[in-house]
Amino acid sequence: MRDAFGRVLASEVRSDVDWPPFDTSAMDGYAVRLSDAAAANAELAERPGLVAAGDPPASPLAPGEAVRVMTGAPLPPNAEAVIPVEEIRRMDGRIVAAAAPRAGEHVRRRGESLTAGSALLPPGRRLSAADVALAALAGADPVLVRRRPRISIAVTGNELVAASGRPGPGQLRDSNGPMLAALCAARGLPAALSPPVADEDAAVHRLFHEAGRGEDVLITSGGVSAGDLDLLPERAARAGFELLFHGVAVRPGKPIAFGKRNATIWFGLPGNPVSTSVCFHVFVRTALDLLEGAEPAGPVFLQARLTAGVSLRGRRESYRDALLSAVEGEHRVLPLQSRGSHDLAAHAKANALIRIPADAQTIEPGSLVECLLL
Repeated sequence: MRDAFGRVLASEVRSDVDWPPFDTSAMDGYAVRLSDAAAANAELAERPGLVAAGDPPASPLAPGEAVRVMTGAPLPPNAEAVIPVEEIRRMDGRIVAAAAPRAGEHVRRRGESLTAGSALLPPGRRLSAADVALAALAGADPVLVRRRPRISIAVTGNELVAASGRPGPGQLRDSNGPMLAALCAARGLPAALSPPVADEDAAVHRLFHEAGRGEDVLITSGGVSAGDLDLLPERAARAGFELLFHGVAVRPGKPIAFGKRNATIWFGLPGNPVSTSVCFHVFVRTALDLLEGAEPAGPVFLQARLTAGVSLRGRRESYRDALLSAVEGEHRVLPLQSRGSHDLAAHAKANALIRIPADAQTIEPGSLVECLLL
């Protein structure tokens, strides 16, 4: 149960108990019958002792009697209300209630939240902390979950050095590898991050030849465009991967490649960091959810009102970095200024992507747009 958070349920969870499992007090106070406390300043006899959470239920109340109960304590069978201790005066074995209680006041009735046999959580649901609590309440321990896909991440490029290294002339620190590992971790999916792969036949051949030995999904970054050193699509095909697509009408992220060999799938993401991130959210997240059996699969979209105009040229569907906020009960979104798919500093400020349809030219302020939550 302790490891269930973030996992995807494989079977339905039903409760084996009523909740609450018995009539219980919602306050520290006194359990009473309504007829005995029907008027303000009613005086009742106080039964000696108290009933605490975990105690067995008290015997029924006698006429004119009240029993002290703690929050969560089981109530006497004929108790009809609980008067909070703050509204009670005690004196010589008797209590005086400042006001008459209402029927059911501060009482939690057995089964008022759920009854035994109730369906609580459906298969395909990714478990939140509250879901884990609900499954524990229902006695679903251990809880049956789907197997998580095994993921390997490899970035390509002769120019890359580790984030801890000092770049030399013409070199760059690898940001895509740590970003992809973090994006997987945010989905509850551990991923193995390999050292950068050189833009060389031998290194790329080895990458695809060994793919599938320890992973279900290989995610690469770089090497999928049309340059002389963009070797991955051709070498993947030579290694037996069926290329299901290479290139999509999306900006940023047009060169993305996707292939499959037996039970192993490969996502070849572009090397520019914003393109890598956008392609992960738009394509990879959906595939990983489907592999794990999560429902619904893929990113969450919602509508928001545009607070500044957006102008674009081109025929591809586009995704723009944006800040999403809630103002006066409405989602509003501000497009962020970016210098392009390399501008990681701008992308890091975004909490959403504005989805702009293909062939759109200008979207005026105040328009409703679709936003992908990052």
